[in-house]
Amino acid sequence: MKVPDSRINLVIMHLRSVGKGRFGELASNCGDALSSLTHPLAILITIKIPGLDNENFASGAERYQNVLVKTIAEYGLDNQEKGQSPLPNFLSITADDGKTVSIGIIKHLGNPVGQIAAIAEETSEESLSLPEALWLCASQLSVRINTLLSTSGSAAIEILGRQLLSALKSDGIRTLTIGFASGGDAWVSLYQYRNRTTAREIERLPQEQVASINDGEIIGENTLKYLWADIDVAAGIWVSTKAGYYLALGFDDRKHINPRIGDRIKELIELKAKDDSAHLIKSFEKLKNDFQKLVKSERAAAITETTVTINHEINNPLTAILGNTQLMLMSRDKLPSDVVAKLETIERSAIKIRETTAKLMSIIEPVTSAYASGLEMIDIEKSKKKKPQ
Repeated sequence: MKVPDSRINLVIMHLRSVGKGRFGELASNCGDALSSLTHPLAILITIKIPGLDNENFASGAERYQNVLVKTIAEYGLDNQEKGQSPLPNFLSITADDGKTVSIGIIKHLGNPVGQIAAIAEETSEESLSLPEALWLCASQLSVRINTLLSTSGSAAIEILGRQLLSALKSDGIRTLTIGFASGGDAWVSLYQYRNRTTAREIERLPQEQVASINDGEIIGENTLKYLWADIDVAAGIWVSTKAGYYLALGFDDRKHINPRIGDRIKELIELKAKDDSAHLIKSFEKLKNDFQKLVKSERAAAITETTVTINHEINNPLTAILGNTQLMLMSRDKLPSDVVAKLETIERSAIKIRETTAKLMSIIEPVTSAYASGLEMIDIEKSKKKKPQ
């Protein structure tokens, strides 16, 4: 990769902006970085994280955006949820007109959660090419998503806070601060404006103040300003949950305060916990099925390796035995009848060995049956085999 010294700091600065992004701004941060690094004709970014609002970014002329959509569909990269086939991490195509289309798949723990696609003219050697810049941005974004989706700390409560704030849109709740009731973790303050939710971490209140919070208590003026220093909130209430969370809810108007809102939030958190349990069960079942498939695959591979060895070590001398036997049988009229009978037995046995090794080579899903002394043997006839070409 040829990057002039004068651009190194610029590249690092833009990658750092992607690596520090929060939920809700990941796609836009990445799009801005990619635009500054390569000036593409069009960009399309989609991030779909379960339980959160989708993030999208689009720039450039519509005709070039259509080219990106068509290319994504042509290579089957628009069927991420279907899981029909493994997706590559990166793809770059040069069209007949010299334009380059690059696509990067964003993954979390190996599962696709989004994609970055861009199209650009051929670039000079003095700047980053589109494939280089897109690969850097896609890699940095994947790392950031994997960090944010870790199972502990502020990222975990931010995800829960975003889900709750999205579910409470119609209740006049404009802001929400969420944190663990105990421990030293920071709290996360979220603010929703024009269908976009921004978030920032704030220092938690002193522990003695947290311990004195009562469920449904009206938040005082000083605490309101502390929780949402740069947002004008008319009123707020505290909600404490058995799950160990404290939530501060901010309202546009005092008349929107509903004493039952706390109960609704607790129900939402309880439902989420049940969903998480269901997700764990489904994940375990998938893991178990994948393991069983892996075991079958490994067994089939072991059979193939063994059969290859058999073919090499047995079939070669067997060919000589069978060939010489059949050659001798061509002169059967000159041989005693008992010798001919023995040669025919050798021929039949050699052919049977050859057919058995051929059947072993065709097995793709072995079936075993009891042999003796607790041992199992492969049932060649019952095992699933490749269809003859």
